[in-house]
Amino acid sequence: MTAATGGTRFRLFPAYAAGYAEPETVEVSLPPGTIGPGPSDPWMYAVHPLRKDDPYDPPSTMPPFRGPTYPPALPGPHGHFDHIPTDAPEFLAAHLYGTVRHTLDIWEFYLGRKVVWWHAPRIPRLELIPFVHWQNAHSGPGFIEMGEKPSHNGREQPFCLNFDVIAHETGHAIMFSMIGVPDEGGASEPFLAFHESFSDLIALIGVMEIPSVTRRLLEQTDGNLYVLNIVNRIGAISDSEQVRLASNIRTMADVVGLLMAPDGSWIDPSGQHRNQHAIAEPLTGAVFDTLVELYQDGLAARGLIPAEADARGWTRDEVEQSIDAVHASSAAAFARFAQGFHAALDDARHIVARCMAHVILTVRPETLSFPIVAARFLEAAAALGQTHHLPALLDHFLWRGIDPRPVLGIAVAPGRGRLRQSPRVSPRHFSGGERRGRLYVAEVPNPGPDRACCDARSFIAARRRMTHAHRAHPE
Repeated sequence: MTAATGGTRFRLFPAYAAGYAEPETVEVSLPPGTIGPGPSDPWMYAVHPLRKDDPYDPPSTMPPFRGPTYPPALPGPHGHFDHIPTDAPEFLAAHLYGTVRHTLDIWEFYLGRKVVWWHAPRIPRLELIPFVHWQNAHSGPGFIEMGEKPSHNGREQPFCLNFDVIAHETGHAIMFSMIGVPDEGGASEPFLAFHESFSDLIALIGVMEIPSVTRRLLEQTDGNLYVLNIVNRIGAISDSEQVRLASNIRTMADVVGLLMAPDGSWIDPSGQHRNQHAIAEPLTGAVFDTLVELYQDGLAARGLIPAEADARGWTRDEVEQSIDAVHASSAAAFARFAQGFHAALDDARHIVARCMAHVILTVRPETLSFPIVAARFLEAAAALGQTHHLPALLDHFLWRGIDPRPVLGIAVAPGRGRLRQSPRVSPRHFSGGERRGRLYVAEVPNPGPDRACCDARSFIAARRRMTHAHRAHPE
């Protein structure tokens, strides 16, 4: 999915701190002339304070910002915002707005519906603050605001120019609006970790929708996506620093005993002061593995990689032992068949995004667990015609210690008997005659955002438990 032609143009940095000297021109969905000064539209607006020393801290401090501000970013004569110099204060506001709108466009497309902010009855529009004097960034009821953080060389990195951080916070806003939150005090470790994982993945999919990023990604890696790259480095703040890696090797065994105390603090038996972000890593890694699996399958289906370089079905030890040979083979194939590599990656991204959207639309906040998330993901993959990939996709979740089989069932095709729930679905259920059955999750899906519980008190209670390297830590 890309923004439809004829939209309003913005210039965005896909990776400001990691190799993009100039921003890329991106069209958002709203046509020229419909985005006003700020930028602003009926759903959100950017306002750039002359100085803001303290982040919002709901419910004590909330938007709107009432202090002095820089002049708003103004559209050009044809309604676009791509004329603003990158060193102008107005560019910061335009970049923040453009990234949020780009991310929202993408996920409204995959979700198949408009996102109505959960706080819309009380705060109809989202306020976007490009700069607050603070080494974090966060989202909350009616706002997203950005600070800055120095890299290892001391250079300040404004988060309002960091696509991943902005898209991550937008992801939280989207998911709170679509999924809701448990009743006050009921936000569990899996719920919080899921939010962090899928917000990272929302950012990852979003940046891959910019064509220059996928070109640079494949050129940078020679088609081998597990090499450290512009996409799997989430929230890069320099050419060697990032917040997290999507291509990690974490499993649930690595976070055993990591628990949240009743007061919202985290108990880490390892003494590493970890929180929900550590629990999120196995889920993020599993979904990234499915992206690579589908991409590799697309390459193999197109005949672009030789059998000896086809790593599907290999153990991780076998992959690591053969990584140099696999990379050399991938580089040689990419040099000859670059167009096919791009097509395989586009197809894989599209499938993974649609599976993620299905998860967001169906999981229930009060019962959310990683096995249910994985089951919903596989349910969507099967519905998208990927049944032949299910054993491999299941294995990626199982390797991470996430077992969706207890909540999966097979609805046998008409004429083959009544619906049957298998207590533990295994790869054998995806072969032979069973392949004609419909995979389903043995839980009633979320009734929808119009009935989801996301009142202000429940949201604030959940938010206070979401300790974050780029979010406020209210006492």
